[in-house]
Amino acid sequence: MNAARAWWSGRSLRERRVIAAAVGALVFALALAAWLDAERSRARLAAELPRLRASIVALERDAAEVQRLRAMPALQPAAASPLVTLATNGGGLPGAQIAVLDERRVKVTGEIAFGALLEFLRNAQLTHGMRVESARLEAMPAPGRVRADLLLSRS
Repeated sequence: MNAARAWWSGRSLRERRVIAAAVGALVFALALAAWLDAERSRARLAAELPRLRASIVALERDAAEVQRLRAMPALQPAAASPLVTLATNGGGLPGAQIAVLDERRVKVTGEIAFGALLEFLRNAQLTHGMRVESARLEAMPAPGRVRADLLLSRS
């Protein structure tokens, strides 16, 4: 500290004034920069405030909707269509792709064992009232296997 006083005392009056003015200008510039940064932040926050308030209102509305929905009795899942049940997991027909076209029709395609196809058709007729509307069967090189393209429908 004494070294700083000695250094300051060793300066001429003109040098002291220039140094004091430079330090004053530096302090003023730092204070101005801090104030401008604070003002920018204030302006940004002021601009963000309406959006944040709207967000709070939306969250409160969503929370009220959640409470309303939680207060409602649970819905029972709709029963699966019998045809969807038939098509699930290939209808027990390995190698087949079964697609439900609408409430009355099902399409069966794939490379299938012929005996399994006949059993599938019998079960589809007995349990779902399905009948073959159109069929195209092609013998495969492997014995007892066919390439099938069938359209089943119920009355």
